[in-house]
Amino acid sequence: MFFSAHRILRLLCFFFYVFCASQTKNDVGILREEILDKMQYENHNVEDLIKYYSKISPSDAQILNIKFLLLKGKYEEGLNNMFLLENSAKKDKGSELFFQYQCLYGQVCQMLGLTGEVDNVRNNLNHTKFAKATAFTDLALDKTSFEIFTLADRAAILRSAIKNYKRTNNVVGSIQSNLWLAETLGNDDPESKIALDSALSLFKKSDPGIYYAMLIDNYFSKIYLKQNNALAAFDLLEKYRDSAKDISNMNLKADFYRNLATSSARVGDFSNLDHINRFYFTIVEEQNAKRAVARAMLVNHINKVNDEKLKSQKYLFRKIYITIFLAFICGLAVVYFLYRSKKKKAEESVVETDAKNFVIPDKTEKRILKKLEEFENKQKYIQKNVSLKMLAQQFDTNPNYLSEIVNNHKNSNFNTYINNLRVDYIVEKIRQDPEYRKYKVSYLADECGFSSHSLFTKIFKNRMDLSPTEFLQTFNE
Repeated sequence: MFFSAHRILRLLCFFFYVFCASQTKNDVGILREEILDKMQYENHNVEDLIKYYSKISPSDAQILNIKFLLLKGKYEEGLNNMFLLENSAKKDKGSELFFQYQCLYGQVCQMLGLTGEVDNVRNNLNHTKFAKATAFTDLALDKTSFEIFTLADRAAILRSAIKNYKRTNNVVGSIQSNLWLAETLGNDDPESKIALDSALSLFKKSDPGIYYAMLIDNYFSKIYLKQNNALAAFDLLEKYRDSAKDISNMNLKADFYRNLATSSARVGDFSNLDHINRFYFTIVEEQNAKRAVARAMLVNHINKVNDEKLKSQKYLFRKIYITIFLAFICGLAVVYFLYRSKKKKAEESVVETDAKNFVIPDKTEKRILKKLEEFENKQKYIQKNVSLKMLAQQFDTNPNYLSEIVNNHKNSNFNTYINNLRVDYIVEKIRQDPEYRKYKVSYLADECGFSSHSLFTKIFKNRMDLSPTEFLQTFNE
């Protein structure tokens, strides 16, 4: 009974946690949507909302702040914030932050006319694991943020956004995404009319505010102007002449005043035309000046980044070249060592093998045997540099002759002959002189001409059937 109650309590705690987490997540989503909504028009408290949001999601708050700065045409400030975000965004190219950053960066490059960089961004986004059509529906809230994509991708993004906004009951998001979809597809596309009707229907049902009324009427004014119905366009826009000053979106503001000026001129309402034109050209000139400064700033940043990449690549290539060079030198040294060693062995083995092909005169054979006897008596075999070639020179004879005579008369090849003499020499020393029994094996090896302790031990055991240590122990027992 206790176990069941305890288990039920745990389940209740779990469901409470899930409910609270869900509510928190929903609250964060609502706050984010509110920030995106207020960016468009009521910009007096957006900074405070973003500051508060940064405590919940710092990186996303940075993204929203950059979006807001770009929306207002503050390109230089927006770029500075982007540069601060760049390193953290590029740490993980499979992250959401990287995708968002690339979208913003592409948007800026598009605005500033850097088409080459836009192509690079588009390529990066094509290789991201996030599906552009479903990953970030808030792209639909700002038309310029997805203009880096192809028309097909833009339409897919907007269709996905419309579905998501409908599911979450985000009316303002639905209005804008339907409006952008209609504009993206063009007036001749049947789907465009459906999207436009949806935007208009949603607006009439919800009445979300003056910004969205202005957004829709500005869109319809362009349609009327193309149809040469300037009066209809003028009637739609004139009522927003003063309200338009508070629009955050500088591109939309400029578009509104251009359409208002055009419709005013066509209907002959010149009373406010100069004032409207002055607003329009002031916006355009200021934005062009800011874009020029921002473009130079961005180009300098790109050049700096490219220079750093080039330096890094040069350093890497230098390390690779040095490593390859050192490996080549080491390889040559190894090859040379192996070649010399192989050549030396080949000379001795070939000489011994080829000696069988020679017929040695009796007189020469006797002379060499006598020389060998003197060589053994004088114990010259304990010299470390003894070799077939050296001894043949000392005997004033051919190495082939010497090798053949050793094979025939000593019943071994030259190396075995020398090594056996050395072992016999040190064995005799140990037997005759007790002092030698106190020496280390390494000293005994050196004493009888072996350059290697291990070789001495091996030859000694083959010769005596005992290792040097075992042989010494026989005298100490």
